[in-house]
Amino acid sequence: MIYFSVCSRKDNPPKALERLKAFIRDNDDFRLKVAYDSKSIYEGHRDNLEQFRRIYGLLNTDIIVLLHDDVDILSNAQDVRRYLSVLRNPLVGFVGVAGGCWLPPQGWWVSRNSGEARGFVFQGDNAETMSPNYFGPAGQVLILDGCFLATTYKTLQDILGLYQPAYLTSPWDWYDMFWTYEAYLKGYNNYTVPIIIRHESSGIMRKPWYDSNEEFRKHHIDTLKYAKLDIAKTTGLP
Repeated sequence: MIYFSVCSRKDNPPKALERLKAFIRDNDDFRLKVAYDSKSIYEGHRDNLEQFRRIYGLLNTDIIVLLHDDVDILSNAQDVRRYLSVLRNPLVGFVGVAGGCWLPPQGWWVSRNSGEARGFVFQGDNAETMSPNYFGPAGQVLILDGCFLATTYKTLQDILGLYQPAYLTSPWDWYDMFWTYEAYLKGYNNYTVPIIIRHESSGIMRKPWYDSNEEFRKHHIDTLKYAKLDIAKTTGLP
């Protein structure tokens, strides 16, 4: 089973959310929960997983997809299943659609300037105006962007990823770096996979994002200096 967890708002949710609901309804092995108006992204996803657990039960091998409410999944369901199956490898922590082999101070996407980013995302309000945003070929990365993240129930338990770490003050920022970097520190490998999405967000960062950046770097000052993958060994999937 593949479980999709989304955090959204009841007041004027994005149109992409209705299309996601239809995508899930068309596939018997997909399940979706939407947490509305949660206090934090951690709380919202935690509540969704609690409902999955209560209604369906959750196995360690079940796949959990954590995604934004303004994401359109453009890949067909067969390809989504195919690329999420990478998570069946016990050495894989998270898969996503975009990320970097290291974490520059300005943001992971800066790493594409040196060929050290992976993934691809369409961005824009609709299919007629969306533009391609190419970061690099699919492959292993250090961290992943939070617009589309997938992992197993077991990995989420291993990294305690549904609880907000004390060193991050924003309830909505840098959760993706926290989750995927924790997986890396625990010996997992993270990957971008060629699941095609359209992300409505413009990607403009708010002040809490920059504050979280500083908090994250201060907390991980001893490990980040060495946290850089060899790009010659990161292309391709396991």
